[in-house]
Amino acid sequence: MLRWELDVSPLISTKSWLKNYGLKKNKLNMYHILPTIGFKLSDDYDTTLKRPVASRYGSSLFQRAFRKDGHTYNLKCSKEKLIQIQNRLKQVLRLFERRLSWLTSESRRTFGVIEEKCVTVVLDIKNLSPQQFNQFIGAFQMVLEEQISRISKFNLIRSADNMKLFKESCVPVTHDTIYEAIEWIKSFDRLEPISSTAPCEAVVQALKDTSNEAVYILTEGTSIDACRGVFIEQLTNSHPCIPVNVVSYNCDNLDTIQYLRRLAECTNGRFHAYAVTMEMVTYDDDAPQNGSNGDSQVLLKRNMYGGMPEGAGIREDVLLLFEEFEEARNTNQFIEDLIKEGDWDPPKKKDEDPKKAARKLARMIQRKESSMGSAEWLKRYGLEANKLEFHDALAKVTFDHVEGVTNSFNAPEGQDKKLVDAIYCETLFPAVRWTDGTIKHVIVTQDIHRTYEQRITIALNRIQERIKWLTKGSRALFGTIIEDNIYILIDCSKSMEENIKFVKEKVQGLIQEQLRHKKSINIVSFGTTVETWSSRLVDITPQSLHSAQSWINALSCTGSTNTYGAIKYALSDSRTDGIYLLTDGCPDQ
Repeated sequence: MLRWELDVSPLISTKSWLKNYGLKKNKLNMYHILPTIGFKLSDDYDTTLKRPVASRYGSSLFQRAFRKDGHTYNLKCSKEKLIQIQNRLKQVLRLFERRLSWLTSESRRTFGVIEEKCVTVVLDIKNLSPQQFNQFIGAFQMVLEEQISRISKFNLIRSADNMKLFKESCVPVTHDTIYEAIEWIKSFDRLEPISSTAPCEAVVQALKDTSNEAVYILTEGTSIDACRGVFIEQLTNSHPCIPVNVVSYNCDNLDTIQYLRRLAECTNGRFHAYAVTMEMVTYDDDAPQNGSNGDSQVLLKRNMYGGMPEGAGIREDVLLLFEEFEEARNTNQFIEDLIKEGDWDPPKKKDEDPKKAARKLARMIQRKESSMGSAEWLKRYGLEANKLEFHDALAKVTFDHVEGVTNSFNAPEGQDKKLVDAIYCETLFPAVRWTDGTIKHVIVTQDIHRTYEQRITIALNRIQERIKWLTKGSRALFGTIIEDNIYILIDCSKSMEENIKFVKEKVQGLIQEQLRHKKSINIVSFGTTVETWSSRLVDITPQSLHSAQSWINALSCTGSTNTYGAIKYALSDSRTDGIYLLTDGCPDQ
């Protein structure tokens, strides 16, 4: 089974998914982009000329773009902004590609997407060949493992003369009930007799359970042909609020497929069709070696290939996502052409008031310091950065110790030259060993010493203030938050019950002191399950901070410690810069 990102694989309709991740939500469609990279061309209706007129002054100054609603925009912005928009579009395109792959693979290809949280599935299998019967069971087993295992409640009914129910009503989804359901469908008798009204009776039985949000019927179609009118009449007269979603499996009769589509539409249900077009046998020789003789096992695999049967049309959920994908690709191409062809130098700004600029710079520096780690801070304000270390401070007041060769008036035997050191400086100038190993003399006057003393005192005071600042408030527990896009993971398992009040107070302080200066945050609590304040990172605003604090105050402790699930959720957000985990011990899942 493939692994899919959390934002790719929600069990919701494409329409709902696009509301969370589409171009409009990300403000990346042409309707939102054009006003940010240009300005609208002025136009009006001239009563004298009795026709619409538009300004022409910018025709030779700006590139122009036309929006679908008829408005024209003069384009003018920086190249950097266009590149930023293009990078965001590329991220969205990659997300759309992954969602398309998810929709058209595995159980979503054969069954569609189960969008409801409580469902009953009617299995209509009528005397298929052994090969087709096994395909049917294998396909639905994949649905159980990949989709039904992620909803809240389910039930199964087999359509037959002697109708078989997995349970009397919908049961909660657990590991045991899913395993029991798989064993139940594997026990089906292929030659079980099925009357012409059995599928209708099974669906009516499913509709009696009012806890259902939807009923699904998985059928190959032949057993329904004999009771078409009765089936539609029964569904129309049954529970009107529960939709019946029809899944056609391996039906090759176009007339039956069209009837099944109408059957779904009469209850406001959805229709999905799938047919196996080819089965390919492959051999896997990468299996573990067998015993001590070292022989490898060769496993036989049957891979099925299929899709929408001829005449069934195109899946609506795939078509809707593909149209959004094409719009994103066209928009990306439009931005790419602008970057290549346009002159995107930013307009010159008027000179800013020097005092106002200085205050703005001071605020930026102060804000920057509060987001620095100690290593970065020392690179800017440490002794080395201010050239206050020993050798840096003395670099301008040193001179070399001189050695040389001189003539000797009383030459020793066998020699007429002798190496001597300068002796005039031995008592005048202190000697120090330099970084390269040489000996140098230094001249330190009172003025030099006084100036250095003042500078080193200022630097040390600044370091001491930084140390005190680091040990106050939220920084004493969390340190300095240096990332801009942050996830806070809070352990809300049963073992945290005694400490949760302390954790809440500290996180509230962290929000007030540090997180309000960041770009975006999200908060995740985890016990047995993972709960989130928001589905993705949320931009920092007074309203979002107030919402986050209220959500934190409402947290309670229960269950085990699913640390992996919380970290996995945070890492699935592509904008995440940093994750802060608050827990009292090791995960137990």
